Amino acid sequence: MTIVVHTPAATEPLSIAEVMAHCRIDVTNLEPAPGVITAALASPAAAGNINNGAHRYRATFVTADGETQAGTVSAAVTVANNAVNGQVALTGIPIGGALVTARKLYRTAAGGSTYLLLATLADNSTTVYTDNIADASLGAEAPSTNSTSDPLLGALIASARAAAELELRRYLVTQTLDAYFDAFPCGERSEILLPPLQSVTSITYVDIDGATQTLAADQYQVDAKSQPARIKPAYGLTWPSTREQDNAVIVRFVAGYGPAAAVPACIKQWMLMRIATMYEKTDGVITGTIVQEMSYPHVDGLLDSERVRARA
Repeated sequence: MTIVVHTPAATEPLSIAEVMAHCRIDVTNLEPAPGVITAALASPAAAGNINNGAHRYRATFVTADGETQAGTVSAAVTVANNAVNGQVALTGIPIGGALVTARKLYRTAAGGSTYLLLATLADNSTTVYTDNIADASLGAEAPSTNSTSDPLLGALIASARAAAELELRRYLVTQTLDAYFDAFPCGERSEILLPPLQSVTSITYVDIDGATQTLAADQYQVDAKSQPARIKPAYGLTWPSTREQDNAVIVRFVAGYGPAAAVPACIKQWMLMRIATMYEKTDGVITGTIVQEMSYPHVDGLLDSERVRARA
């Protein structure tokens, strides 16, 4: 049996914040929030859509991992009760570090104090923008926390999850996978063994004429409670014949405990300890008077209660 990922997990069992807290990583590892934007009435004056009143601006940096909190507040710009003062020119929009892929601009409504999304600059180079947006068209509120991170942490979380899945012979967070078999089981083997699953999406096979067929759901039964789970023909039925070829049968299934919150604490703790070691020793060795390979036998016992044991 070969298993490949069809639809990867949408989330990881651990968040960046959980890893930062465990590893005692402070906010200096986050992308800092932007500095101040210069805002002034557009010149030459032009009629526009901005509501009359005082407006202030802030920006955020966006990276592959998240978005910073809103940066320094600009000076207020007042749009007077005059149609020609309906646009605001923004200059000196801050440019972020090498990891920044975009910037977001936020503005208050007239006389307001909440910063709402004005525009997204999909680069890290533009420094000017003309605001001509009515208050009613502003978007979501600016974030109050910084969700960016050292990209290494995201890679370490994914690596630790893959290692835990290999050790446990199970999948942690919900994902869709394809299991490939050369044929349906026969003789004394009356089951197809799979990692613990939530549901079976489909079973397809290549029949003896070489055509791909989909097995109707009422032709098989799923025992998701067993560990590993089992799939058998429905009562009174047998598996259909398949052509003799590699990967003649494909079982698509959904596996995992569910969302990140459903992953047992012992697995998360194992992952945190592994991540902490990898973060501190990125070269995989401890160099001193002697050199040792990085090892985890002292924490592997945390996984014992969740291991999937193969049947004899």
